[in-house]
Amino acid sequence: MPFVCRFAFFIVALVCWSATVRATDPQRTLAQLHHTALRGEDGAPGGATHMAQTEDGWLWLSTRMGLYRYDGFMFEKIDLLPPGDNGTEATWAVYAAPGGDLWVSRADGGAARVRHGDVMLYGAAEGLPDHMAIDGFASDGEGRLWASTETGLYRFDGTRWNDVSAASGIPDEVGEFLEDARGNLWVATTKAIYVLRKGAARFEDIGIKNVSPEHLFNHPDGSVWLRTDTGVRPLPNEWGRPFPHAAPRRANSSTTVFDRDGNLWTVACQANLCRMAGKDVNAGTSGEVGDPGVQEYSENLGMTSPATMSLMEDRDGHIWVSTKVGLDTFRDSWMSRVRFPRLEVYFALVEDGQGRTWTGTAARAANPDRLWQLTPAPVPLPGFVGTVNSAFRDVDGNVWLGGSGKLWHMRDGVPARVALPADVEARGTIVQAIARDGAGRLWISLRLRGLYMQVDQRWMPASTVAAFPPLAPATIHIDPAGRAWFGYLDGTIAMLDGTTLRRFGAAEGLRQGPIVSIATIRGSIVVGSERGLTIFDGERFRQVAAQPAGRLDSIAGIVQSQDGCVWAYGIAGVVRFSQEAWAAVLRDPSAPVATRLLTMEDGAPGPVQLVRPLPTVLAASDGRLWFAGSQGLAWLDPRRQPPSPSPPPVVIRWAAAGGTVFQPGAPVKLRENRDLRVAYTALAPSQPRGLVFRYRLEGSDLAYQDAGPRREAIYTDLPPGQYTFHAEASYDGTHWSHSDSLAVTVAPRLFERTGFKVLCAVFLAALIWLAHRWRVRLLTRRLRWRLDERHRERERIARELHDTLLQGVQGLILRFQAFADALAKEDRHRAALERTIERAEALLVEGRDRVKGLRDRAVDEGSLEQRLATLGEDMDLPLHLSPPSGRRRPLNPVVVDEVHAIVREAVLNAAKHGRASSVRVTVEYAFRYLQIWVRDDGDGFDTATVAGGNHFGLVGMRERAARIGGHLRVVSMPHKGVAVRLRIPGRVAFARRQQTKPA
Repeated sequence: MPFVCRFAFFIVALVCWSATVRATDPQRTLAQLHHTALRGEDGAPGGATHMAQTEDGWLWLSTRMGLYRYDGFMFEKIDLLPPGDNGTEATWAVYAAPGGDLWVSRADGGAARVRHGDVMLYGAAEGLPDHMAIDGFASDGEGRLWASTETGLYRFDGTRWNDVSAASGIPDEVGEFLEDARGNLWVATTKAIYVLRKGAARFEDIGIKNVSPEHLFNHPDGSVWLRTDTGVRPLPNEWGRPFPHAAPRRANSSTTVFDRDGNLWTVACQANLCRMAGKDVNAGTSGEVGDPGVQEYSENLGMTSPATMSLMEDRDGHIWVSTKVGLDTFRDSWMSRVRFPRLEVYFALVEDGQGRTWTGTAARAANPDRLWQLTPAPVPLPGFVGTVNSAFRDVDGNVWLGGSGKLWHMRDGVPARVALPADVEARGTIVQAIARDGAGRLWISLRLRGLYMQVDQRWMPASTVAAFPPLAPATIHIDPAGRAWFGYLDGTIAMLDGTTLRRFGAAEGLRQGPIVSIATIRGSIVVGSERGLTIFDGERFRQVAAQPAGRLDSIAGIVQSQDGCVWAYGIAGVVRFSQEAWAAVLRDPSAPVATRLLTMEDGAPGPVQLVRPLPTVLAASDGRLWFAGSQGLAWLDPRRQPPSPSPPPVVIRWAAAGGTVFQPGAPVKLRENRDLRVAYTALAPSQPRGLVFRYRLEGSDLAYQDAGPRREAIYTDLPPGQYTFHAEASYDGTHWSHSDSLAVTVAPRLFERTGFKVLCAVFLAALIWLAHRWRVRLLTRRLRWRLDERHRERERIARELHDTLLQGVQGLILRFQAFADALAKEDRHRAALERTIERAEALLVEGRDRVKGLRDRAVDEGSLEQRLATLGEDMDLPLHLSPPSGRRRPLNPVVVDEVHAIVREAVLNAAKHGRASSVRVTVEYAFRYLQIWVRDDGDGFDTATVAGGNHFGLVGMRERAARIGGHLRVVSMPHKGVAVRLRIPGRVAFARRQQTKPA
């Protein structure tokens, strides 16, 4: 291969290698890596002989107790045998195959394939040797599956396992498989190494002989390496050269591996766990304890057991080690813990003028407190023993250390005692804060004694300068202007500028509890309190909004790193503000900003150290940041920020309704029980802590529901319909991974179905219609009763008038006629009497006509039209009666009388007030009503004006219409004539006996 091509090939491989996720920092020791131990109390099975991670993200463990899988939250045993089978559950090798299948070797012989939760068993009937465990599985470049046993080599054809030992080209028993990045399959035996090139039919011997014991493994650059008792080296020829390839999505355990940063890990060493940085690996190193630079197991690691079994790098670059007792994981983290020879707590951090970082301790335990130089490994200062409660770097670079009744001034790494006020040393009074202001005064805070300052080597109470509070301040800070700020546990602050003391309290915005820390960040005073963080704007303290709530509580240390970011250490962990975020805080503290929280999962030594010593956070001149926590001491380099972990895949484990459990992929249909429970999880076996979840049931939830760390969603009494469930997971609340959707169907009950609702609506409408008809008939019957009653009353009145008044008048007329006949014809009184008698007879005739009108029932069909026709004869006005429309029907006599009276009034109004020249009357017989129109061609009038006047004719017409259940409408405009419409419901107008004939 030409040099240019080989160089380009190397560059591509290097880029592909460096683009992968980082594994473990080569610059850190094994003890400085983030370590997690999972034991039996965590549910972890012990004695996992093999481990694997399938492409979906599940971590699988093979043990003598059976097969287990782990999602980062729970270990779950997977049953491989059918119910009632009395065979052993013990398993041996597990293998994550391309495509997502998991192959499991059963301890008593045979294999099991796990695919999407389904298990298929293979045994002697499928070609495998009976009662003989498979030692290992592998896949070649063509996707064919291989298995090795003590009796030979087998290959799977998709249905059966076939013994291909004779045709494979390997004469010896297979020791181990290896799949390289090129698609070749390697086999190591006790005598030689063989390779099955991609596309080849037989294995070939590559010529490496008599190198036992030996182990083959892949380098992250794509080359194949060999480890023997003489050293670790790449294979010769092209196999030992880099080969560009994508990072695998699956992993299988071994005894020796390179991680993605090229560090060599092995459990096949005398210490049972050894690690060597990639830069130290060469052909002369074997990875054993005796090699220079090797890091080995120690009790300080806190592993589950020194008896290791296998190891594996997962697809996130984390190292898993199985032991006889449980599982251990090692991974890189942003923060590195400082490992002391024994447990040390309560640290006072300080840097001297020579760039050396120091910490004192204040455990006051059985072991004496010491002063340690951090390199970053802790080195104790010889000869120094004593509790250090506070530390301060003076303007000249020298360091002041305050203890319990003691004060030291350290120059060039040599501390010297300094005298304190009287009785301080005897009482062991704690020096809890030290600082020197711009005026050159050295201040110390003595617990239970108050505040003192040093003047001419003498200590004087602070009250000699200003009216300080009697309490001893918990913290002292000097701002860039040289002013001294004193924070008190009662939540107040005092600021001394020269000799002027200014006090701040609740009136100035300090309502967050005891003052924990004070710092100057970008020219602004920042105060950490028990219940939040505040910024001083020159007049008031404004609280910084925390997102989420509580993240900025008890900030005991605040510093700014060299890159401009701001770091605050509180009870929630280490909070990092980017430059942009802190600028936004300064513009508007009340507006929440995005921050990054570092917890114990990132290497933080627990929550912040909330009690002395001080300070708890230090920004060193070399760029490192130091943090004193409740669980120890840690540091980080802000310039080496690891990428945020990608959100892991989310899977739905099951859904349940009542006693019915629906497995993933099965349709979820709810019928009687509508209470839905959905269990989901994230496949994050190496970093489960810090994950938050949210979920949504489309069709029920308008937005995603925040679940925090909870991995179950509960819904009660879902209404019928179609729903879709989704779950998501995130580390930072910004980037989310999504689960597959879960379709949920809630079947409606009988009374919830559309047909049932329509039927109920129709039934209700029918009931309403029947009730309406019943009410109409009742009202009609009552109206008819009133009309009949009126008619009977009229007949009674007519009868009474006839039998009394008319008969009496008739008798008087006869007596007057007899008296008149007795007078002489020429008697003038007779003529007057006869005229009187004629007048009386005329009145009698008129009275009889009135009685006839009261008794007349107008039963003939044409009576209405006939009576309306006579109106024209009685008035000096042309009246035109149009032929009636519709089919004539018998009318109620009372209705005929009222209609006649209304029409007569309308005609009189047209003649008298409208000066009409003609009137037209129309009668309409409709199915449900009787309608009469009276139209004239007179002057008309304004209906709005007439409605409020004394026009009793219209009022009487409307009253008559209302008495018979009708509706009268008058339409008129000036000089346009008048139209009067009378509409009477048919149930009132028409007689009960309905005889119809054509009009």
